[in-house]
Amino acid sequence: MKSPEAVLRNALVTTTAVSSVVSNRVYPLLAPQAAPLPFITYRRTGIRRAQTLGGPMGVPQVSVDFDVYATTYEGARDLADRCRSVLDGYGGTFDNTVVQQTSLENEQDDFVQLAGADMPPVYSVKLSFDIWWQET
Repeated sequence: MKSPEAVLRNALVTTTAVSSVVSNRVYPLLAPQAAPLPFITYRRTGIRRAQTLGGPMGVPQVSVDFDVYATTYEGARDLADRCRSVLDGYGGTFDNTVVQQTSLENEQDDFVQLAGADMPPVYSVKLSFDIWWQET
């Protein structure tokens, strides 16, 4: 199964600016309950496929949110900025999946209680990206 999210995750964990902070703690949908902070989760939030009279055009646009979590606001903002510098404008290939272009569409700060955790609330930043990729 081709996944543009996996291409972006690979870009994050193989870039020293991000991996020096989170190592490989970049998880689809949910982080493990015992995952140490900071970490990143990601999820697909939508997909748009352009159509012509002959059928799909073959370059879908996928929306993906990356949520950064840290114990301090400054830590969350710093990690979010590191992720943005890697992913905004990114294009590349991983596991035979080609991402043509990635664009940051929105950023949002938050303060959340992680589910199932008996820890204090943490800071988070949501980065919303649109990704154009080759589906076939």
